[in-house]
Amino acid sequence: MRAQQKIIELLKKYKFSPQKRFGQNFLISDHAIENLCQALELSKNDIVLEIGGGLGYLTSLLAQQVKWVIALEFDYKLYAILQRELSRFDNVTLIQTDAARCDYKQIINQFPESTHKIKVIGNLPYNVAIPIFIRMETIIPHIQLIISTLQKEMSERVRALPGGKEYSDLSIRMQYFYQIKKIHSLYAKAFYPKPKIDSEIISLLPLEAPPVKVSDVNFFFKLTRAAFSQRRKTVINVLRGHQELGISKDQWPLVFEKVNISPSRRSETLSIAEFAKLANLIRQPSNI
Repeated sequence: MRAQQKIIELLKKYKFSPQKRFGQNFLISDHAIENLCQALELSKNDIVLEIGGGLGYLTSLLAQQVKWVIALEFDYKLYAILQRELSRFDNVTLIQTDAARCDYKQIINQFPESTHKIKVIGNLPYNVAIPIFIRMETIIPHIQLIISTLQKEMSERVRALPGGKEYSDLSIRMQYFYQIKKIHSLYAKAFYPKPKIDSEIISLLPLEAPPVKVSDVNFFFKLTRAAFSQRRKTVINVLRGHQELGISKDQWPLVFEKVNISPSRRSETLSIAEFAKLANLIRQPSNI
């Protein structure tokens, strides 16, 4: 109960009320915090980027185990609390910024140790988790491992495989960059205030190389977003409505024939490799 007691104590001390609009649900389970730290496989030489410093409880635990902690916090009131609570540490850098919009390259380049890969940890709010992951794509070569709490529904989406209702363009994008695993389940009571749904701890291990080769990765993601824009339709009927992909409506049957994919299938049945075939062919219109 150490975490819960400390969090409640800090909330009372600073008369701080968690803000729902910021998705502020503080992790109060000692077991969950221990699982987070164990999953990150901390060592004395590690540089850890913490997304959302909160009240500083996890930050202080990290600071005692690693070389350096870079903690990002958007809420200016929490940032002020962090400055006071973490002033005893000389290996913690606090940055007040929006983790869903900040320049991660600029942040890690502030440190001479940035030539080494960093580890990332975070208790991510549902409404900004994916924008944060997408924003961090710019520093994937610098990331060794990400350990994050994520609301259960979102965790299932990023880990989903073809054929399931959770499988989407988000699944494809995340699995293009990471090997994703569920580590532990987290019940709502592990947080304060208690959210309405459960969460999970997941690990994201950057892949040495993407699982498929695509000639234009931005177009690949554009195609998958379009394909999942209307899930009830067959994939050909969905894509016919997206002229921004550069293929006319009457060309689509030939495109599917060329890549040997049935146009009557739905998007959620196509693998990442099949979407890659489609994207690569479309980007070489001379082959159509």
